[in-house]
Amino acid sequence: MQTLKGYINSFIPLNDKDWMEMMELFKPYSYKKGEFIYGASDIPAEINFIVKGVIRSFKMEEDGKDFTWAFYYLNDEVMEHRMISDVCVVDYASFLRNQSAELAFEVMEDCTLMTITKADLFKLYESDDKWQMFARKVAEDAYCATRDRTLTLLTKSAKERLEILEGYFPDIFKRVSQQHIASYLGITRQSLNRLRRDTESK
Repeated sequence: MQTLKGYINSFIPLNDKDWMEMMELFKPYSYKKGEFIYGASDIPAEINFIVKGVIRSFKMEEDGKDFTWAFYYLNDEVMEHRMISDVCVVDYASFLRNQSAELAFEVMEDCTLMTITKADLFKLYESDDKWQMFARKVAEDAYCATRDRTLTLLTKSAKERLEILEGYFPDIFKRVSQQHIASYLGITRQSLNRLRRDTESK
């Protein structure tokens, strides 16, 4: 829980009273590898913060192909690099608009989440201005992460994208399938294998 507290403290400073007040509204949930947190047609009614494990979000196309949008895990060393990882497990736009999610969330390895309902979250916002500041900063962070990832996909080569990913998530190939990594990078699995062979041969 200390790492989650550190993540939240990166947006607003919390004293012990603040932390206890917030934790009273959160509930822990555990999921097994292969389970789904949200399906693409679900309307998100809560926000989840990951404290253990790895989750990926993806969009499924009509032809059956899926495109990985982001990975979710909590690690002090990579928390600042929002393009690679996220901690807040939710389709945030769908959550705010009360619409069916565009993204599905699949558990890559057994995980633990701390979950708060929309009603309790809004109750927290209304209780003190600091929580409204927290909401604003989380929204700003989500925008910056989306911007950074989009620019990286548009301006970096596949090799550069792979180097960024491995630099900030060095054990990713032990925790996530190559197919999902290739999808995240916007390349085929064959291209990913070729890039890794070229890198290892140098």
